[in-house]
Amino acid sequence: MKTDEKKPLKIALLLDKFLPSRGGERYFSFLSEALAKRGHEVHVFATEVEDRYEGLPYRVHLIPIRKYPRWLRIVSFWRNSARMLKDQDFDVIHGVAQSRMVNVLNPHGGVERAYLKQEFASINNPIYYAFKYLKRYASVRHYLEVGLQQRLYESENLKKVIAISTMVKRDIIEHYHFPEEKISVVFNAVDLDRFNPRNRSLYREKKRTELGITDDRVILLLFAGNNYRLKGLETLIKALASLKCNFPGYDFRLLVAGRGHVHRYKALSGRLGVSENVLFPGALEGMEQCYAAADIYVHPTFYDSCSLTVLEALASGLPVVTSRFNGAADAIASREGGWVINDPGSASELAEAISFYIDEERRSRAGAVARSWMERYSLERNLEETLAVYYEVAGRAVK
Repeated sequence: MKTDEKKPLKIALLLDKFLPSRGGERYFSFLSEALAKRGHEVHVFATEVEDRYEGLPYRVHLIPIRKYPRWLRIVSFWRNSARMLKDQDFDVIHGVAQSRMVNVLNPHGGVERAYLKQEFASINNPIYYAFKYLKRYASVRHYLEVGLQQRLYESENLKKVIAISTMVKRDIIEHYHFPEEKISVVFNAVDLDRFNPRNRSLYREKKRTELGITDDRVILLLFAGNNYRLKGLETLIKALASLKCNFPGYDFRLLVAGRGHVHRYKALSGRLGVSENVLFPGALEGMEQCYAAADIYVHPTFYDSCSLTVLEALASGLPVVTSRFNGAADAIASREGGWVINDPGSASELAEAISFYIDEERRSRAGAVARSWMERYSLERNLEETLAVYYEVAGRAVK
């Protein structure tokens, strides 16, 4: 029996921000609307919301907080969210943000302690490392975040955790000793219609022309992200220099989509002799067009709970190279469609992985395999699995 045939639930979604028209929280906009359309009573609680919610099938509530200093923002959210949620008789309180009221926790950002370990691993400058270390561990905000997350996992209210990847599940067990049987993996999902191989025929030539690429033999590598250091852009630029040297018969370009401190990476590109091969257009709208223009998606991240861009690229029919510190690596079953590197700091390992897909026929086959993997990660599947967790927590097990 499908979950939507059971008795309707009263559901609260607890977020930090809910601004779907700006691109953020797009998944929770989908989830809220899909749940409401199935007859569930849905309430969204967030500290920042948009003005335009008239006519929507769910209600949106603003949580008042103190924004500064940052540690007070955390404390006021913890207190005020509890005040607004108590005595409302919700069957499910699904929290992405931290609150002692949640009975279903969904840590989309992963585990703070696991993230911090990799955050520092991504720093190769000892002076900057020392600065970041002191800044982090002298911060009241840090101890609040870690302490409240610990309290949350120990809370009697918490009945179930939805992990968005098996990596996040492992991290929760390792760092918080949370019972494995109380963790359900509901893998991230993407819009398989929007991110689709057919976009190549619609957008490829136009987008590449906009980028100044008129020769279709150019192998365009795509990188997308805002935290360039954590996402491994330095390693990628070094790998690009290696590819240019070792494969002189090929013309490589790297498109860096996103906001970041570009000066350091432009300087690195110049020192390595690849400045003309790297494009820094900034943040780009319509990522489906970028995937259509690209040949290989490269995401050598030091930490990602489950990168949506990797899943979008796979769904778009691109071979993907990422690291084992990305929860989205779960979707990559073999090198026939993608490659998972062990060390995001190794330019030689990354260059080897990218070079595997420089042959056009192999890329084409890999793209088809990548798309076939993503067919099982639809938004509808994600909704069904999330609802199954809700009914379990509400005491109405799905038959």
